[in-house]
Formats: sequence, structure tokens, C-alpha cells
Amino acid sequence: MRLIFYTLWLVLMSLTAYAKTEVYFSPSKDCENRIVQAINDSKKEVVAAVYSINNPNIVAALINAKKRGVKVQVLTDRVQASQKNSGVLILKTAGIDLKVHSKFKIEHNKFGVYDGALISTGSFNWTRPAADSNSENCIFTDEHEIAMKYRERFSYLWKVNSENRSLSFLQKINRKRLK
Repeated sequence: MRLIFYTLWLVLMSLTAYAKTEVYFSPSKDCENRIVQAINDSKKEVVAAVYSINNPNIVAALINAKKRGVKVQVLTDRVQASQKNSGVLILKTAGIDLKVHSKFKIEHNKFGVYDGALISTGSFNWTRPAADSNSENCIFTDEHEIAMKYRERFSYLWKVNSENRSLSFLQKINRKRLK
């Protein structure tokens, strides 16, 4: 029995030992560049729950991923989406599956899950000021259990935020900008 326990323990420890974790800080381009790389490396799926998104390089990477056939879903904060320099309408126009939140007071998450295997999280907003002038951080890990928990959380958030309310809000934003 002890042999089985120790063998199982060694197997579990070896799986965790191979997980890679990266940490970056801003102001710098490190978080932005690593997020863009993660999006560009994705083959099947990119899901992200982000408070704010207007970083042109991240927006372009998401659009290019969609063009490559990668499933892309973005959930973002309603108030931030209404800001004049938000990238949400650009993403929606490009065919990205996008929702603005309707469930909680704010959508303050800042995480992405790439092919269900790699996650990014931290205080880093997906914005130009986050890279250029703010003091922020981001962590990337491919630890399987953590990636699964973030993917599950995204699925929950996607489900509880109304598609109809999101679409109505995006149309309202678009009408305001056209005036």
C-alpha cells in the first residue's frame, strides 16, 4: 500500500514540477507582448474576461486569431466598453464573439485562457496605458488544474451574462458613436 501511495505521489509531483510559470510587470511591453504571443500561439480557442480592452496589438491579435479559425470569446465590463477608445466595437465588427457583462456590478477580471492549457491573469488591463504607464502585473502558467479552473470560471461567466442584454448595450454604444 505504501508503494502505491509513494508511486502516486511521485507521479503527481512530477506533473506539477513541469508546470511553467512566468511573471511580468509594467510599465513595460512584457505583459502585452506575452499576451499577444499566447493569442498568436493558440490553435483552437482563446477566451478572455477583461475589465477593459483597447490595446491595439492585443485587439489585432484577437482578430487575427479569429481569421485563422481560432474560436475567440471576450467578456468585458459594460462601463469600460462604453468608453470612447474601447476596442469592443472593433472586435464585434470583426466577428469576435463578445459580451459585455450584465450579471455583477463590474466585470473586473483580467484573465485569458489559451487552448485550455495556458492562462494569463493579474492586474494587467488589456489597455495601452497598462503597458505604457501603469504599475501592473501579469502571471502566466500552464499548470493544468489552474487552467481548468479558469476555463470553468469563464464558462460560468459567459453563461450568466445575457446575450440579449449585451447585444442591446453594444447597439446603444454604436448608435452613440455614430452621432
